[in-house]
Amino acid sequence: MDQERGKAITRVLAAVLGKLVATNDTQQEHNNNSNDQQHNNSDTGVTKFHALRAPSISIQDYLDRIFKYASCSCECFVLALIYIDRVIQRQNFVINSLNIHRIIITSVMLSAKFFDDHYFKNAFYAKVGGVPCAEMNSLEVEFLFLINFSLHVSPD
Repeated sequence: MDQERGKAITRVLAAVLGKLVATNDTQQEHNNNSNDQQHNNSDTGVTKFHALRAPSISIQDYLDRIFKYASCSCECFVLALIYIDRVIQRQNFVINSLNIHRIIITSVMLSAKFFDDHYFKNAFYAKVGGVPCAEMNSLEVEFLFLINFSLHVSPD
């Protein structure tokens, strides 16, 4: 039952995030084409979460991998989406194909630490997420500052 519920939640989450990424990638590509003369990193909003190139693993497969190995509750994925929304709303953060994977693993890790009774060390989440442990630690701190350490989510 929990497995099926988790798979359903990751499917919905992947659909929502996938649509957001596709929209933002298209918008960014359009902006880059109309501003060919300007190449300023501050305009592109590169952050610690950005990769040099998009990972080959799909958002759905990445979420499935996290669900399979991280053993966190289904609620953590809902909280992770709320945390991602907080970053977007509070920081005007643009989620795209270069940063979505690091954003996902960080938000799920933080939600598991905040909500679940049992969770793993950062090194484990780093391994599941495919990032070095030191980078996972850095992403955690950065994410917490982006959401102003606001991890509590009211039921409404």
